[in-house]
Amino acid sequence: MPSLNIDTLSVPEAIKRKLNDLSNSIAFDKQGRKGANGWLFFGQNLVHGQRVAVKFYDWGGDPQYHAEPQFLAQLNADTVISINNASFADDNYAYFETPYYERGDLDDQLSRGIHANLRAISMVCDVLSGLSHLHAGGLVHRDLKPQNILLSDDDRAIIGDFGSVKRIPDGHTTVPGSGHSLIYRPPESITTNSYGIPGDIYQVGILLYQLLGGSLPYAEVAWLNSRQQRQYERIEDPVDQQIFAADAIKNRITRRRVLDLHSLPPWVCTQLRRTVSKACHTDPTRRYTGCADFLARIAAIRPQVRDWRIEDGCPTRYNGNAYRIVREPSDGTYRVKKKRTGDWRHDNSFAGTSVLELVEEIEERIC
Repeated sequence: MPSLNIDTLSVPEAIKRKLNDLSNSIAFDKQGRKGANGWLFFGQNLVHGQRVAVKFYDWGGDPQYHAEPQFLAQLNADTVISINNASFADDNYAYFETPYYERGDLDDQLSRGIHANLRAISMVCDVLSGLSHLHAGGLVHRDLKPQNILLSDDDRAIIGDFGSVKRIPDGHTTVPGSGHSLIYRPPESITTNSYGIPGDIYQVGILLYQLLGGSLPYAEVAWLNSRQQRQYERIEDPVDQQIFAADAIKNRITRRRVLDLHSLPPWVCTQLRRTVSKACHTDPTRRYTGCADFLARIAAIRPQVRDWRIEDGCPTRYNGNAYRIVREPSDGTYRVKKKRTGDWRHDNSFAGTSVLELVEEIEERIC
């Protein structure tokens, strides 16, 4: 793979200087997509030969809130990405070097429409487990979203980005809110610019909602109603358009209108829906009190969560026999296929005509 020409990169000079220094031990060959809070680079470590990622970020300039890279490097948790090296580039920028994960992040998985009840709660439990180590160290993450959760080779979710992590000073319970990833920001970070452990719980709740198949558009215009869209289109300056859309989204967040629980598939049980709703409550005092509380809730409802998955684009239920809801290309109707052993075969004993009706029938038959 060709080497990266560092001197031509469109990044701050301090980052160029540090990249050139790091090139003594890392052969950089690729720049990743620039996120809202940093610059990402990939290469091969010349010492151990493994591919690595190096993330630079603006650490904010206020030492009382900054989680020093050296401290982050001391974290030892199976579901938090390990940090090989970390330091400051200058008074504005810091960086950390981590292993490179070939399987990418959860956003890549979601873009392919991969949803499964049991896998969703397993991923969220991994995130909560890793997050508990941050909270125990007096840190909050502030940017938990699918793009920042990596997938290991054994299908564990790994918290993989620390560019927004802040330390909560002694005697305090919150830090300033993050301006990144607007649709994931908890209401209190908008109304009072404060962010604490309940903010991280809120973001994990959104992550669970997405993994279960809930709708969360990334395009700003998708959050506007028809009247707002007409106003938006009349605005000529793109920056003013962004400001207008951001204000509309903030209004939705504070009014608890970000998540549409009705968009969750019919096989997502009531207990899971209630779990998402509590985690994402507008009032931070009414969310789960912390990672342990959230994990306890998942453990309590786990026996009620049915093994529904999306496979080959079809809702599929496993419980000894396997059932699959398919849409007939000829007339668009829904039918059920069943598999005990061997191939899938049509089961014409089901009377339902909608996905919801067929899900209910399958559950009644299994139970």
